[in-house]
Amino acid sequence: MTGWARIIGHERISKSLRRTVREDRPNHAYLFLGPKGVGKHTLAQVFAKSLLCEAQPGTRPCGECSACGKVASGSHPDVWTEVPGGKSHTITSDQITELQRRLSYRRAEGRHRVIIIDEAGTMNTQAQNKLLKTLEEPPPETVLILCGVHPGQLLITVRSRCQKVALGAVPSEALREWLATEHSADPTAAAEAAAACRGLPGLALELLDAEASEERKERLDQLGEALAGKRAAIDLLVRSVDRDRTACAEVLTTLQELLRDAMVDRTGASLPPIHPHHVVREGMLAALDSRQLADRVRRVETCRERLRRNVDPGGLLEDLLVYLAVETPKS
Repeated sequence: MTGWARIIGHERISKSLRRTVREDRPNHAYLFLGPKGVGKHTLAQVFAKSLLCEAQPGTRPCGECSACGKVASGSHPDVWTEVPGGKSHTITSDQITELQRRLSYRRAEGRHRVIIIDEAGTMNTQAQNKLLKTLEEPPPETVLILCGVHPGQLLITVRSRCQKVALGAVPSEALREWLATEHSADPTAAAEAAAACRGLPGLALELLDAEASEERKERLDQLGEALAGKRAAIDLLVRSVDRDRTACAEVLTTLQELLRDAMVDRTGASLPPIHPHHVVREGMLAALDSRQLADRVRRVETCRERLRRNVDPGGLLEDLLVYLAVETPKS
């Protein structure tokens, strides 16, 4: 697939951006928001290619002109991407200074110049304040696209100067068809990946990989044992997270999915389980009714909020797993 056909779901957003391309009147800054794997960077790339494409407005991006080829190969002088780096995995003020230096020169050949800032939430406060000057006084025909997970990661002064574009989960049926037709996935594997990927195309593709699928199954087995009160599984999960906030957030999300599946199982709701082969049927969790399960889901969400602060991910996860495994249900 090429051009706008690469965008799975997000029809309303694609339609709006395509109209912007036809009218050739882009905003100076956009903030693409959504979870990792939802398609923010892909959307930014297609939008950038469309803004630089040399074809007629209604056919951009054509995928055949010189500009489209250069954007696709990463060699177009008027399109570049800033990404976090270093041990701290941040976008630094030095990177923003260099970005501004490059912006001080004229455009090389395109109608526009497009800068994509991936994982914009990793910019430290100094970098965000420095970027603010560019957002307030953008160079002519320059479009900045910030890709982030949550608006709270960015200063209000930064996000208020961007047009917000929120990308939600893609329906599982659309993902199942996409995986089967565009990626030649086995129908059963496509259905399982579409159900388990939380509406995230990037994660759906990962789940088709045999090694990634096996790792995910192993993690689900560990969580099932942890929720059943097995201390060895709890210790193993805590060690795997260590000080990694991203890994801890992934475990918390999977926990919520297992709790959601337990609620579906308990209530007999006509909803397909996310993890049909991992319903927890032993230990304290199996004794909870739907209301008590909902309370546990909220507790996991509280832990997710705490994770954004300066807390130890391993300790946070250990406390939660012990609570979920042994806390006596309240009637």
